[in-house]
Amino acid sequence: MKKIAIAGLQREQIKQQIETTMPDTFECHILTDMDAAMKVKSGEMDYFIGCCNTGAGGALAMAIAIIGFGQSCTIAKPAIQAKQDEVQQFIDKGCVAFGLSIEHVEHAVPMLTKLLAEK
Repeated sequence: MKKIAIAGLQREQIKQQIETTMPDTFECHILTDMDAAMKVKSGEMDYFIGCCNTGAGGALAMAIAIIGFGQSCTIAKPAIQAKQDEVQQFIDKGCVAFGLSIEHVEHAVPMLTKLLAEK
């Protein structure tokens, strides 16, 4: 079972979305930004999902610093929903840290977890 570290805003809502969309597929852990990024970097967790008002700054700051810019991406920004083909491209290029803005949790998280489950 793949492990997802959840950090930032709306953590409980993100966890609920994952567990509702993909039951018994992912083990979800709510952590601080730093702990989440460090656990992904060490291999203890498989993925990082961060959430903030923009989907880029606070959502991914620790992930970019610890995991690396090349493995981090923003999948949904204010007024810009996640697009399945773009999210798939991020996954295909090796991204493991995903940032999104708070208003897109209900749309982006189910899409992301379905794509990660197929990987």
